[in-house]
Amino acid sequence: MTGSSRLGWRFKNGTPLWFKLIVALLIANAALHFGLLSTVSKWAQSSRDALHPHRLPFMDGVNYFVPSWLGWYLDAWWIGVGLLVLLIVLLVINRGQLERDAP
Repeated sequence: MTGSSRLGWRFKNGTPLWFKLIVALLIANAALHFGLLSTVSKWAQSSRDALHPHRLPFMDGVNYFVPSWLGWYLDAWWIGVGLLVLLIVLLVINRGQLERDAP
């Protein structure tokens, strides 16, 4: 074998804006969830109060409390799943615009 072959798919007329936007939202959502959950011990409270009513239980038994809107977002795992499903549906709908890369 003399070189590496790159097999994949590409859009015929360049990458559309909807694809870039959905992929950027997927990456941002994953990074934000990972960042918030990995640093929760540094910024969340360990006791419930009026401003921090939402409980975030962790597997080690520690409970942290965050504002309701942030708790809603951290519990919304379906955002990433929904974006991925939307991306797949749009790729299927626009499959005529896709072509296989030549090796």
